[in-house]
Amino acid sequence: MSAFSRFRSFEILDSCHIKIQSHLDELASLYEQITKGNSGADARKKAEAIEIFFSTTARSHHAMEEDEVFPSLLLSDNTETVAKVRDLIEDHFWIEKYWLDLAPMLKGISIGAEDTNMEKLSKTVRLFHDLCSYHIECEESMIYPEAKAAMNSMQAREGTS
Repeated sequence: MSAFSRFRSFEILDSCHIKIQSHLDELASLYEQITKGNSGADARKKAEAIEIFFSTTARSHHAMEEDEVFPSLLLSDNTETVAKVRDLIEDHFWIEKYWLDLAPMLKGISIGAEDTNMEKLSKTVRLFHDLCSYHIECEESMIYPEAKAAMNSMQAREGTS
């Protein structure tokens, strides 16, 4: 992959984090809306948009990280970096697990189903929201900067060869 492509990938990944956080905020807002008894057209539309985003864009985002960012970091001599990347890969597993619990509930809300288990919805929204937010924070504060630094170092070596 060219240096430009790698740079472009980080722009895409950073931009997607903003979109993920926005959809997480919408999810929290939707949950509050539903608990107040407002499950009308606006709630159905929000549920549908959130479900589509996390079923498509967010999943692609995780795949891109695992294909383009994590592999070189797993080869690092820094054991803390390797451990953190492994934790983030495990986070992807749990994010997907929580999503598989949450998606059908959102689909039900989006079609106006009245049988949503509110206790399960509450727990799953909280777990999904908190894990995704923590995950983004870890990537942006540690992993992305390390990956960008490694990319810059590699570019410098390639430029001097």
